[in-house]
Amino acid sequence: MRVLIVDDQPANRLLLASLLNDFGYDVVLAADGHDALNNFSEWAPDIVLLDIMMPGITGYELAPKLKELAGTVHLPIIFITALDEQESLLRCLSVGGDDFLPVPFEPVVLQAKLRAHQRVRELSQSVHEKNRSLAWHSARIDREHRIVEHIFRNALSRNYLDYEHIETHLIPASMFSGDLCLVAAGPLGNLYVLLGDFTGHGLAPATGALPLSQAFFTMADRGVSVAEMVTEFNQRLLQLLPDDMFCAAIMLEISASGERLTYWNGGMPTAFLINDDGEICERLPAQHMALGILPGDDFDSRVTTHNCHSQQRIVLHSDGVTELRNQQQQIFGEQRFEDLLTSQGRIKLSQVVAELEAFRGNKELEDDVSLAILRCKPTAVKHEPAVAEAGVRLPFELKVTIGVHEMKHAEPVTILMSSLSQLPALKSQRGTIFMLLSEAYNNALEHGLLGLDSGLKDDPQGFETYYQQRTSRLDDLTDGQITIKLKFDPTERLVQVKVSDSGAGVSTLSQKDMQEERPHGRGLALLSGLTENLEWLDNGRTVQFDFRL
Repeated sequence: MRVLIVDDQPANRLLLASLLNDFGYDVVLAADGHDALNNFSEWAPDIVLLDIMMPGITGYELAPKLKELAGTVHLPIIFITALDEQESLLRCLSVGGDDFLPVPFEPVVLQAKLRAHQRVRELSQSVHEKNRSLAWHSARIDREHRIVEHIFRNALSRNYLDYEHIETHLIPASMFSGDLCLVAAGPLGNLYVLLGDFTGHGLAPATGALPLSQAFFTMADRGVSVAEMVTEFNQRLLQLLPDDMFCAAIMLEISASGERLTYWNGGMPTAFLINDDGEICERLPAQHMALGILPGDDFDSRVTTHNCHSQQRIVLHSDGVTELRNQQQQIFGEQRFEDLLTSQGRIKLSQVVAELEAFRGNKELEDDVSLAILRCKPTAVKHEPAVAEAGVRLPFELKVTIGVHEMKHAEPVTILMSSLSQLPALKSQRGTIFMLLSEAYNNALEHGLLGLDSGLKDDPQGFETYYQQRTSRLDDLTDGQITIKLKFDPTERLVQVKVSDSGAGVSTLSQKDMQEERPHGRGLALLSGLTENLEWLDNGRTVQFDFRL
């Protein structure tokens, strides 16, 4: 601990300096207030012993200036004073002083006061460092959330929620929703609707929306059957999701005439086919296991078909509706929901939502709440498949070598994507490609070159330590490089990616640990789910994978 002594009397400075050196403190001396202010940053004192009566800048004037220079870290100021008037002592405290010591003083009292204020100073420094770390971590999380929001927005840009005969209401319990409502037109004027509910809520389950939505819109363009679609969804989620995560979903198709309903319900609450008089014509209960649980041989894709007409509606909801709790911890319940739907003819979605909100009151949401009401009308939709890129697509190969300077002072993946996104073939999926490249690059930097241990993130304090180590190790990095290679095959619509680093390599066990579903393993799990032929080479120094557009 460094103590700054500010006193215009040389004898007082020498006496205090001698005592403090005996106590084990480092001491710096200032003869007046100007000297203290001019050298404050260089001296970086932890405690200040300050005389009141000095020529020029008095102790009363100097104390608040020193406090301001100290910033957010607490700087203890102890006034050394021969004044004993109560007003003078109170003024010492009012201008920023933390304590005072009357002259003459006992050395043991001075030592005790210094130790006490030293503890306060150390606590303040610790809190300051934690706040800095939390602020940095919060900024990084916010940036990652913005990236994910951008990806979700692009992935769901074709979602046909503006269809005139459907009303939807989705309220996430946190920033990202684990519920998903997808609507798309088929090539024959038919309409597909999927309402899904991933295990839990927040960012982790929301990541499952990416592969599911990609498959949904692609297969809707081709006009495939509901059975084929849910089979493909199940296979994709089975490969992507961990064992303790799945997606309950109800998938339905309305014919162009609005007279035929085909549905598959895997683990979702019972949906209702209701007429305009408020009578339930058909219940559409869960008949199958949720998506992402059963392997292909055990998965049941059989569908059910009902005839319907223009005076009927289909009501879909997630379990966040029936399990909604009020302040008395009562749940809304299935019977209450069914009674609400049949309480009047053609009840509006806004009325249902108002009843739910009135029941919940100020109780915080515990799960995502999703509702959709679809009228069985002739769809009158004109299918507009995704527009193919004009012109001839050219194959290309690209190699970028990133040095230490670029790692420290630039965002290499962002710079790379600003060029790649200009290519028509890649423009439509630049968000997903950016996410894949970012994950591979960060893995190479943090584990390959910086040698960070992801296991630190298993608890909140570990997150802080992890990012502190990342910053300090990157600052100290003097040698190393990361190479990104891309190859595009327009015939196969395939992007081949290889990311290598010059680090010491990662053991096979560590690679396995990094891919397990833990608080720190979701990125590579997502990488595995969205790509093909993912493999590690060269003792973990290289990861390569294929991404099919």
